[in-house]
Amino acid sequence: MNTTMTLTTVALMCGSAIGGVSLPNVWGPMEHVMISLDNGAVHAHVGTHAGNAVELQRFAGENYDGAAAVLDDSYYSSQYGWVADGFISLDAGEFMWVERVSSTAGLDVYEGGMRMMREMHTYDAILGTGGSDDAWMWSGMMVHNWYSADALGSYEATYEVFVGDASGNAVLGYDSAMVTLNFNAVPSPAGLSLLGLGGLVAARRRRA
Repeated sequence: MNTTMTLTTVALMCGSAIGGVSLPNVWGPMEHVMISLDNGAVHAHVGTHAGNAVELQRFAGENYDGAAAVLDDSYYSSQYGWVADGFISLDAGEFMWVERVSSTAGLDVYEGGMRMMREMHTYDAILGTGGSDDAWMWSGMMVHNWYSADALGSYEATYEVFVGDASGNAVLGYDSAMVTLNFNAVPSPAGLSLLGLGGLVAARRRRA
């Protein structure tokens, strides 16, 4: 890969860091909330916990276009993704739902999608954010929503995952599951600045 291709790739990964790109930043490995259905029981688990929470980062001075502007001047991340852990078979008129049970004040959630397809995300407020419904219908596909906070500190959100009808009413005969997502809002690292990108390119040149 030449220097130009390296810089372009990093720019896409880092959102609006360079080149006038006006999409939110993406960083860190994906953290999957694994959902499965076994003999009428929903299961949900995630590898993170309060001790190794997903980081929410703020990129001061950045402004994002269109609906993504809801993330302006906030600490945010799209690392958590809802993913099927195996094949999930539901009857006609049945859907998988996620409903907020509790969340730390100041933690907001906006609808995403495939993580790198940021231009196609709706950025709609969901899961109780801004007066939205506490329940959100999960499509069964990989979906990385955007979590944001308004201040530094620790946050968490606990959700119930259940099978419901099109209106979000629980369907009898299924057991639901609970899962808690943990976050820590921290300052943005200098590594995503232009200086950091330049250092990466320089390192690539030395190896070429």
